[in-house]
Order: sequence, then C-alpha cells, then structure tokens
Amino acid sequence: MAIVGPEASGFMPAWLAESVLFDDRTDAGRRLSGGLKAELSAPLVIGLTLGGVAIADEVARPLHAPLDVAVVARIHHPAEPEYTIGAVAPGGASHVVDRKGLSEAQLVVATARARKEAGRLEARLHPHRRAAALAGRDVVLVDEAIMTGATMLAAIAWARAAHATRVIAAVPVGSLAGLELVRQAADLVVCLFEFEYLGSRGVWFGDFTALEDEDVLRLLEASR
Repeated sequence: MAIVGPEASGFMPAWLAESVLFDDRTDAGRRLSGGLKAELSAPLVIGLTLGGVAIADEVARPLHAPLDVAVVARIHHPAEPEYTIGAVAPGGASHVVDRKGLSEAQLVVATARARKEAGRLEARLHPHRRAAALAGRDVVLVDEAIMTGATMLAAIAWARAAHATRVIAAVPVGSLAGLELVRQAADLVVCLFEFEYLGSRGVWFGDFTALEDEDVLRLLEASR
C-alpha cells in the first residue's frame, strides 16, 4: 500500500522546478507525520543517516514513538564517486541497484569500503548504548528522499532481518522508479510528492544544511 500527497505527480511541473517543497527538514517531517494515518503497533521511528534523523524526529513526536538512527552507507562506483550503485545497512544487510559494469571483485571492494565507512559512523552515533531492538515492532524508516531506492531497500532488508512486525518507508519526496522498487519490499510507503525525475534531493528544501554527527546525537538524546 502506498500513500501519496494530493500534489503527487508523475512529472515535474515547470513551476515546481523553480520552487522548493519544504522550508527545511523540520518542515518536511511535520508534514510527513500527517501521512502516517495507519494504526501502528509499538512504533519505532528510525532515521537514516544523517539527514533522515532530523525528519524522523518530527515524525516520531506525534506518534509518541522512540527515535533511533540506522547507519546506511552508500556504495559508490569506484570510477564515478558521485554515482550510487547500492547501499549497506546494519547487520550485514545490503542492496545493489545497478552494478554499472563492475566485476564481482570490484563490487566486493566497493561494498567493503562502504561497510568500513558505516562502521566508523556507527561507533560515533551509538557510543554508549546499543541500537534499539526492532523485533515485534512496526518500524518506520525515514529518509530525506527516495532516488534510486538503494538506501531504503538496504534499510528494509535490515529491518526484516531484525524481525520487525511491519516495515513502513516514509519520505517527503521520491522518484517513481525508486518508489516502485521500495513498494515491492515495504509493507507501506508514505510519500508526499512523487516525480518521474527527482534530481538532487537538496533542491526540494529551502534549507538543506548538512547535518553533523553532533546534530544527530543531540536529536537522539533529546528524544529519550
């Protein structure tokens, strides 16, 4: 099942291409929380690193749900560092959308590099406490956007392996192709705006200042 906002569209209107949809991540989170109308059992809200946590914080508040972070690192193509071919999530979960001509050996190296990056970040974001347990809970996975779907799909694989009861993917904006892949893996998808072409995720936010580790830690501590 998928829920979309009233202004969702298969194409990007000309006026929208020159506008922003959200003031910032806080605004996106507040508006996204209104789309979560389904009954949730012992919900747990998980923000995907790093920017997804700021949106997830606003989603968790009206649900009175605990907030945590999942470190999901993108697998980059070695010859095209800006091109994401997949992602790795906690517990060894991973998903490759397009290996872009890489051999199996090259893919292994690229994946190992992403896992190393994820491990360093995990140690910083969960320094003194273990990540929340997902078993027996409805888990809401929140990110800034769904583009290829790789990041969310890796996170969904992790949540499934951790025995979540249901897995809900929630994003402010997404591409049609990426959302279609995610819908096949999640129990529910909540997305306010859908477009055939998404471009950079930052163009949809008036303020898209990068979050630092310390910002995420403050959000997690404040939510406890």
